[in-house]
Amino acid sequence: MLVKKLLIITSSAGGGLLQAAIAQEQEALAKDPHVQTMQRDVLKDWVWKWLGKFSIESWNRAQKRGDVFSQKFLASSQFLFDFIIWPSSFFHTLSILFKEDIDRVIDTQPSSTSAVLKAIRLFNWRRSKKVVLEKLIVDLPTRKATHFFRPIKALSKTDKKFLKLRTIAPLLEEGETAEEFWQDSCGLSELDVHYEDVNVRLPFKILKGKARPQEPITIGFNVKSEEELLLMRNAYTRGSISASVKNHEVVFDIPRDVNVVTILLGSQPARSATLNYVKHFVEVAKAIKKPLYLFVFCANHVEKSLFLMVSQLTQSISDYPPLLTIIPFSFQNDQVIAPLFHRSEITISRSGGGTAMELMAVSTGEIWIHSETKNLGTNPTLKELLSGIPVWESESALYLLKLKGAKIVTPNTFMPEAIRLLSNQ
Repeated sequence: MLVKKLLIITSSAGGGLLQAAIAQEQEALAKDPHVQTMQRDVLKDWVWKWLGKFSIESWNRAQKRGDVFSQKFLASSQFLFDFIIWPSSFFHTLSILFKEDIDRVIDTQPSSTSAVLKAIRLFNWRRSKKVVLEKLIVDLPTRKATHFFRPIKALSKTDKKFLKLRTIAPLLEEGETAEEFWQDSCGLSELDVHYEDVNVRLPFKILKGKARPQEPITIGFNVKSEEELLLMRNAYTRGSISASVKNHEVVFDIPRDVNVVTILLGSQPARSATLNYVKHFVEVAKAIKKPLYLFVFCANHVEKSLFLMVSQLTQSISDYPPLLTIIPFSFQNDQVIAPLFHRSEITISRSGGGTAMELMAVSTGEIWIHSETKNLGTNPTLKELLSGIPVWESESALYLLKLKGAKIVTPNTFMPEAIRLLSNQ
């Protein structure tokens, strides 16, 4: 059947869910430029305004604070949340299916699975269609990805006939088979699971599998305001990077013989951890004999923002190392993040599904996963490090350790390895 209208369901409960929706739209349009796409955000468009806003702000606040306990609590409340929003999700789904006469549905977020499927079944019956729910597992498929898997396992056998589960290969325990994993996690046979490549946006697909560039590159960063530009400039002009400003873009020249490190601790970066990484990289830069460009994701600049804090911290360093350049930056599009990840010798990030898949696609350097573990000395155990990574992200970190040789670090543990690695580049 020729797909004419595509509905993509996503959620503002995480940056990775939104980026996955963008990737799916890009892929659909690449296959058929004439397809009509429409996107709906469960929290912003379908849930009662106060509840959706409360959910988004609560999750974002916990991420900014690096509050692992609150993130675990919010994740454990998903069953109750799904129960409350079931009627709203069902009727909103049903409404857009009939109004737009939808031909295909892709869902990149974990909630409302039952409600959406019930709406699809009613729509198919009334319109004599064969629409299925393509549930895209945005996070890495592990035992702890219960926010996606538990609602699927609870579905009736009839509902599951209208479900197409799309994912990459799961992380298996020793001796476990994929069939056992899917039966236990979702109540599905492996034959019902559609394996595919990592779900990433187009610029990441273009760079996937390519070696790190051996020639100089340029990357242009957008700035949202004059104040943001001033804060960025106050930081990077203390270093040696070559930059040019045109309109609302700062273009940086990155020679082949410099070290590049990117710190990106989620869509709502943990403030304290980000600042501590920056402080310690100042010491790293003093110990190596090669220019170091440190790109620091700070989200957008608002009053008392992380962007402001990083800029002020950079300006306050009295014995600033001449080989170090610190570049704070706000939200950027995929055409900026993809080449930055691809060029970086080290990327320090959280292990959320979206970022993890993007790094799996394009990283040519070290993948370091941030842990909020504190006050455990400079040599914590793997178990202690994993305790500082919330809910499903802890097993996603293990997935990256196993498949990509990633490391788990904290601001108090990474320095010796960073000095060793960057000194030998």
